[in-house]
Amino acid sequence: MTDGRDEQSIQRRARHRTETPRWWRVATGIVLTAFVAFACAATLVITIPLDPVFPYVLLAGFALLILGAVWLILAAVQLGRYRWDRRICLAPAIVVLTATLVFFGVPSDLGWRLSVGELTAYAQTCTPSSEDQRIGLYDTWRVEAFDTGCHFFLEGGLVNLVGVAHLPHGTDKLGRPRRDGEIGYQHIEGDWYRFMQIF
Repeated sequence: MTDGRDEQSIQRRARHRTETPRWWRVATGIVLTAFVAFACAATLVITIPLDPVFPYVLLAGFALLILGAVWLILAAVQLGRYRWDRRICLAPAIVVLTATLVFFGVPSDLGWRLSVGELTAYAQTCTPSSEDQRIGLYDTWRVEAFDTGCHFFLEGGLVNLVGVAHLPHGTDKLGRPRRDGEIGYQHIEGDWYRFMQIF
């Protein structure tokens, strides 16, 4: 139970908080939210490949970290000076949604579903190529026809070579490769496998 002094203190703090000005609502509810939405959209696009390009992931994470710090400062000012405005919760809500989608692999799964048709069509002839080309949603920089099947080398993997392979007869080289130059496979579905070649 609060006494009279506590109630007076609460009333004084309430009086000190002014109505949120329009420019502040625009800054926190529209401008900051737009920047966060853009960074989150970029993060979703970056994570479409099965093995995202690491520098892009790092850049997106850094951008979200900076925007998170800005949001914390603005939220603290909002709590201390202005009346609470629910619009300031939009930015973190977008980040939480994006993190959830990435955690459950939704972008990469969607990317695969939208690309497997074109990859399968290309794998029927498996014309070798060392040129950059887009197949489905994947950027390939090399296509090789091995005895075991068709290999599509994709961007990503940091120092190792990564990609997807169409192996009609399967493979016994499942798991991570152990020696330089060796390829290891991970089953995706049907005749399709992810692969990594270490150096």
